[in-house]
Amino acid sequence: MSVEKETEEKIFEAARLIFQERGFEGARMQEIADKANINKSMLHYYYRSKDNLFFEVFKAGIKKIIPQLLAILNKEIDLKTKIKEIVEFYYFTFDKDPQLPSFIIYEMNQNEKRFKEFVSTQGVSLPQSYIDQVNVAIKEKTIKDIAPHQLLMNIISLCLMPIVAKNMVQMIFNLDDAKYHEFLEDRRQISLDFILDGIQYLEEP
Repeated sequence: MSVEKETEEKIFEAARLIFQERGFEGARMQEIADKANINKSMLHYYYRSKDNLFFEVFKAGIKKIIPQLLAILNKEIDLKTKIKEIVEFYYFTFDKDPQLPSFIIYEMNQNEKRFKEFVSTQGVSLPQSYIDQVNVAIKEKTIKDIAPHQLLMNIISLCLMPIVAKNMVQMIFNLDDAKYHEFLEDRRQISLDFILDGIQYLEEP
């Protein structure tokens, strides 16, 4: 790896940590430069402005989530296995990068226009193969009647809430970091069981 590329990656990683901790408004370029062990002028040489640097970090965060989710939704696997893969993907991804979901949600609400413009360039839409798969499962009475987008939203919500609300969860249940991690491990299977039980088709009496 060239020195220039190594420096660029050091800056990006420092910016990622600072932006995720403080958000766009709270972050300072000098603090990012200090974290990367470079001077501020070099930081501007590589990324020109705070806005440019932030957008690169934000894009990278989105790309950790959306393409992988769409890839799972497009897989030629049965619906229950697909749901399990989505649940595991979210828990494992955010276990490695726990501040990512809060960072993305906060910043996309702070700058809705920029978020929409970025997403529109990524060709993000619910795959038709997933929609058809859910509708076929409903028709065949293997799951109860539920709109495909509502099912996906239920899955994502169950996975995200205890991570985005980490501080609240730890406070309410009196969990230190180790106990919180155990809590998330339990939640992974509990969430999956809850979703699968919730969509199971039941004959009307």
